[in-house]
Amino acid sequence: MRIANLGDFVTRAYQNEATRNRTLYIEGPSGIGKSQVIHQASAALAKLYADDDQPWAGMIDLRLSQCDVTDLRGVPSIVNGRTHWNTPDFFPKENTRGILFLDEITSAPPAMQAVAYQLALDRVGLPPGWMVIAAGNRQSDRGVTFAMAAPLLNRMTKISVDVELDGFMSYYASQGKRPEILAFLRERPEFLHKFDGKSVGEQFPSPRGWFAASDHMELAKDDSERVEILSGDIGSEAATSFEAFLRVWETMPKLEMIYKDPDSVDIPKDLNVKYCVTMGIAATLTVDNFDNGWKYLKRLPSEMQTLAIKLAYMRDKTLTNSKTFSEWAIANQHAFRRAS
Repeated sequence: MRIANLGDFVTRAYQNEATRNRTLYIEGPSGIGKSQVIHQASAALAKLYADDDQPWAGMIDLRLSQCDVTDLRGVPSIVNGRTHWNTPDFFPKENTRGILFLDEITSAPPAMQAVAYQLALDRVGLPPGWMVIAAGNRQSDRGVTFAMAAPLLNRMTKISVDVELDGFMSYYASQGKRPEILAFLRERPEFLHKFDGKSVGEQFPSPRGWFAASDHMELAKDDSERVEILSGDIGSEAATSFEAFLRVWETMPKLEMIYKDPDSVDIPKDLNVKYCVTMGIAATLTVDNFDNGWKYLKRLPSEMQTLAIKLAYMRDKTLTNSKTFSEWAIANQHAFRRAS
């Protein structure tokens, strides 16, 4: 399953009582945003159940690799000569709704996985309004992983997820990050997530790493320091290739001139420079400059026009207040529905 579709699947699975009581196990490579998607699904469900008699309590995020057996089972006490296990304080309260997220389950030792049986199968201590979701990396990702016990896995619905460029671009654009990265990945998609498992201890590019790289770009004093810093987020190969791409980015028309006088700005001849302009406009379109931005975009290939406006809309929904945007949306309804 594409990770871009995972959040919607989780919200639908929660709303069905039968599937809510069946633990989901999300397996996929490191750094693609598995836990982030579950957080987003929890936020969507919070809005859905805002007026429900059972209040949405949120998401309890447990990193099983960092937990001890007593963290889930609770500590015992003696009452009238008999041992009683005390429910952990962070466990859900009665008459509430939420998601119990067991992250890094494949990094948990077998003893911890055994305790997870009770949650995955018997839902011990969980109110009816709670759903259990587990996540872990594949053994091929060469992280600290233990083979999941077959009985535990059989008690879950296993969903294998991976990242793809279009879904990443849509989410990345909605977060208002550096457009240079989108333009680079559009040209070099192999660097979105590149992990060969051979270089132990070496950094590698991943969606999570690219978000960090966007933030760190603001800190670099010069080109050489930028490569050094970004190597720590995405690895030296991706950082060096990205730095070379930035030389192309610097040759694109100035965005301020496009918005000031779009007819006076030439359309680049090189395809990669056209994509740079497309991503630059996608990152900076507003209600106020949309008319001039669209005048320029109309001179680019149609697929670039659609890409720029879709990504801009993902970032800024107030574009719907632009008359020109509304006219485009009506004329391109199919593309607009996908952008929504």
